Amino acid sequence: MESLFTHLLAETRAVHDATPPLREFADWPEDLVFEQPVPQGIPALPTIEAMAGKGALYAALAAVCPHASWVQTYSEAEVGRHFLDHYGHIELFGPAGIFRTQACRAFIGYWGPGLFYPMHDHEAEEIYLVLTGRCLFEAEGDAPADLGPGGVKFHRSGQSHAMTMGDEGMLALCLWRGAGLADNAKLNAPPASS
Repeated sequence: MESLFTHLLAETRAVHDATPPLREFADWPEDLVFEQPVPQGIPALPTIEAMAGKGALYAALAAVCPHASWVQTYSEAEVGRHFLDHYGHIELFGPAGIFRTQACRAFIGYWGPGLFYPMHDHEAEEIYLVLTGRCLFEAEGDAPADLGPGGVKFHRSGQSHAMTMGDEGMLALCLWRGAGLADNAKLNAPPASS
């Protein structure tokens, strides 16, 4: 089982090493320790597994899908059932990752077609690499960025940001660094109605 995750880690490192903005954002951690995940599925797994033919990283991800602990950090009351049916991520490495480290954090996440991820923020700095699909990134103080495969978006510490997925949804690699590394993102409270 560990070999499947080690293979995904190697394929993810190849993407990291081939993407200058990711390399500049965070060095690849050298202190990774494998922690056997407790399998936890999400409704979107069949869609993620169907991406296996897109390339080596996707095939490695599809292979671990049924064995990984997929995470959804929001409740149905916060984002709705439709969002949860089409969203989830794994923490590949980080404080609670499949591979443990305190150096930085890496997620592989999926958001389904047309999903709107409302304004949220976190203390850690963040960078997204779009792997498949398209996403409109909107961040406080930045011009909107409509990004497809290979597109990269950086978010500062505490910068509120939202995402609207295109017709195919989006699979992305996301890295975090700095303070608040072990925290979850939190949705911004909606403005009070008058």
